[in-house]
Amino acid sequence: MSPRLTFLLVIAGLLAVPTAASAATKNGITPLAPKAGSTVPTGKRPTMKMRVNGPGQVWLRVCKTKAKRTDGVICNDPAHQPEAIGRARKKSGVFQFKPRYYDFPAFWLNSPGVYYWQAYRIACGGGDCLQESPITRFKVG
Repeated sequence: MSPRLTFLLVIAGLLAVPTAASAATKNGITPLAPKAGSTVPTGKRPTMKMRVNGPGQVWLRVCKTKAKRTDGVICNDPAHQPEAIGRARKKSGVFQFKPRYYDFPAFWLNSPGVYYWQAYRIACGGGDCLQESPITRFKVG
């Protein structure tokens, strides 16, 4: 293989890395934890973390379904209310939210299964006041 071809392949590989990382960012919000596909132990409160670039309050929803409303935020069906909803606060440069825990069997953190979380910013710009993050799937179990 020629040195020029090797150099071009290395450059192409380096350019591909930021593209994969930016795919997990939407509207300046990057979900950090729990990561997609991770498992939260039953009965434990996870700390939801996200990196946010831009102004506005940051809120978070945890839902049993990833169905979106017309504004792009999850928890579409009124019969399926959010399992958790709350305002994230900035701590050490990262926005964080730790849902409340209730010790009864039907509570979502005591019910193994698949859940979805999504953060969104309330910042009106260009007509869209709810600027949502990508939807992240995780398990309780």
